[in-house]
Amino acid sequence: MKAALGAFMLIACTAQSPGKAQDEAPEQAAAATAPAKGPALWAVKDADTTIYLFGTIHMLPEGTEWLAPPVAKAFDASDTLVLEVLGTNDAKVTTPIILKMGYTPGLPPLAERVPADERDELAAAIAHAGVPAAALDAMETWLATMSLSTARIQKLGYGIEGGVEYQLSTRAAAQRKRIEALETMTEQLGFFDTLPEAEQRTLLVNSLDDIDDIDAVIRNAVNSWLAGDVDAVADLLEDDTRDSPGLAKRLLTDRNLNWANWIAERLETTPGTVFVAVGTGHLAGKDSVQSMLEAKGLKVERLN
Repeated sequence: MKAALGAFMLIACTAQSPGKAQDEAPEQAAAATAPAKGPALWAVKDADTTIYLFGTIHMLPEGTEWLAPPVAKAFDASDTLVLEVLGTNDAKVTTPIILKMGYTPGLPPLAERVPADERDELAAAIAHAGVPAAALDAMETWLATMSLSTARIQKLGYGIEGGVEYQLSTRAAAQRKRIEALETMTEQLGFFDTLPEAEQRTLLVNSLDDIDDIDAVIRNAVNSWLAGDVDAVADLLEDDTRDSPGLAKRLLTDRNLNWANWIAERLETTPGTVFVAVGTGHLAGKDSVQSMLEAKGLKVERLN
């Protein structure tokens, strides 16, 4: 089985999901229940500042119970929520940016951007997703991949409204917390938009597993995350990025370093309690945010 890279990256590494919800009802994914300790939570502290680090899944079945007591306690004690990016659920914000960055006149049809022996699989993926092929043909390869993967994930019953960022943002607003972002939407989409076309096409090909494979990859990732099994998430991530080192560097390593720098500076300059929630892929593996903070001499403590 090829790594279902488009699927795993979308739910675990980037908050962008430009695909539109499908008109027909999605297949029902089983909502899962978090163990008592729940998804992994870390903290880095100094005398007057505490910064919690929490890995998220961006798309989940509605009703998934992931807010375990240790996580809820840390969140409720925080004065600020920090997400990867803001505005992903507002079409007035996202549409102009996507139209500007994701479309170029004169592109070849999407089928011509994959090897001949992958075209039947591409056609099957498009048919399952229910996205018009002509709409995908008009998109740059990275956006077509994200749109197709998002639609296929939605068909399995996963959605933004069930995802962690949506739920945390709602809870933060109710508690009148400050909400900040580590990146702008243009910056985040730019990590894909500036990929060489060859890397974009590799991303597309690696997203074309049949729907059973995608379902298995996502369920595996969600169950590992719910259990706080960071090593299992790291293994999935390594498998998922093996064929696309350029994407892994841009989407994970470089951003993790930027975020570690931000956290270190925030710790030094601004007192308070901050809950940083980013895709769980950023908090797993040898190049995780925690590893980069520890390389700076900071102590990062796993809390659950």
